[in-house]
Amino acid sequence: MKQQIIQKRGTELSGEELQQINDAIYREFKVQPLSLESLQKKMFFLLQENEKILAMGAIMKVTPVKFENGTYTLFGIMNIIANEKGQGYGKAVVTAIKKYLLENDMTGIGFCMLKNKPFYEKCGFAVAEHATHQFVHKSDNGEIRNEDGQIIFYVDSSDQFMKKVLAQPNKEVILPTSGLW
Repeated sequence: MKQQIIQKRGTELSGEELQQINDAIYREFKVQPLSLESLQKKMFFLLQENEKILAMGAIMKVTPVKFENGTYTLFGIMNIIANEKGQGYGKAVVTAIKKYLLENDMTGIGFCMLKNKPFYEKCGFAVAEHATHQFVHKSDNGEIRNEDGQIIFYVDSSDQFMKKVLAQPNKEVILPTSGLW
């Protein structure tokens, strides 16, 4: 069977797909399996061959995002993993995510380490190296900022959210979750 990209809501994943995803997430990021709440919020893009997942990624709706006097909806791009590196599998998934975002006029943002910048640029994403500090989650316990040297890769929608953010580097973007990084 040939390779194909499958889009599925997290709640639609089969037990076998979920196991493969959780195994890959643990292997790559050393985090616990996805919770039911997390699955309900994500749309997965899976590159599959037969029943085997070759690469995966997900988007998650993030709202309300507050910037200046406006409220926005973003889509966090996350869990990008190719189970075999250097085969073009990750690029296929990331390209499918970008296409989906553009076709649906959605702003998508992801956080990655600087070493991954060339990959996302090759996939057609814009990169902001010095804007990560602007993205803040404010909780009852204080502020949570991404402090581990990551950069942002993104695709803008017609609302030009990222263009506005980058034009005002001293203004904060208030996120409803810290779960994007």
